[in-house]
Amino acid sequence: MRRHLFFFLSLLLALPLSAQAWDLRFEVPFPKGQSLQGTMLAGTADLVVSGSMDTGNGGLFTVNHRLFRVGPILRLDWGGEIGQLIADGSITEGSNQQGSILKQTGLGLGLNAQLWVPFMGLCGEIGAIQRFQRYSFTTNGAEESTTIGRLWLRVAIRYKMNLLLAHPYLTASYQQPINKDHPVNVRSVADLQDLFNAQGRGQEFDRMWTFGVGIMF
Repeated sequence: MRRHLFFFLSLLLALPLSAQAWDLRFEVPFPKGQSLQGTMLAGTADLVVSGSMDTGNGGLFTVNHRLFRVGPILRLDWGGEIGQLIADGSITEGSNQQGSILKQTGLGLGLNAQLWVPFMGLCGEIGAIQRFQRYSFTTNGAEESTTIGRLWLRVAIRYKMNLLLAHPYLTASYQQPINKDHPVNVRSVADLQDLFNAQGRGQEFDRMWTFGVGIMF
């Protein structure tokens, strides 16, 4: 009797999940840089950074599709991402103040596993995203750019609201690159060239929290 009851309840939970093949998500990121205002320019008296050059904002839009599921508990998705991270501020050397903008814009491909708590609408997530981003830094009217490839780890939690045809949800995540190197020290505006030459070896945003909304259908 208990086996039949467990099978029946599992079937009821699996039926709505079977129709949820797509997952659309928009997140607002709050990234931080390991080697911008707080680290990269430490120890120099000549360079003054103001604004939010070591923090940023932007947006991440993700489309995921289900690969497979195991009953109502486990689901594995694959998907693609379009995203942009931005930080702006100013760099002052002596009496010369220069407006500066840092941007990372690009695409990502990833895998994401979901572990659901039955009857609760709660889900824990862990995934990996390979991001390919164009890194650009503009100061004093001059721009330097390069392309960065980074594998990021994403750990998240979501709360789903069950509706008839679609299931909206709220989500929060913490993300950081799996592979990164040490920063370059910059002591003058001229030394920024060393930073540009070192891009792709850990100079970009290196961690972020995200908060967003999504829909499964």
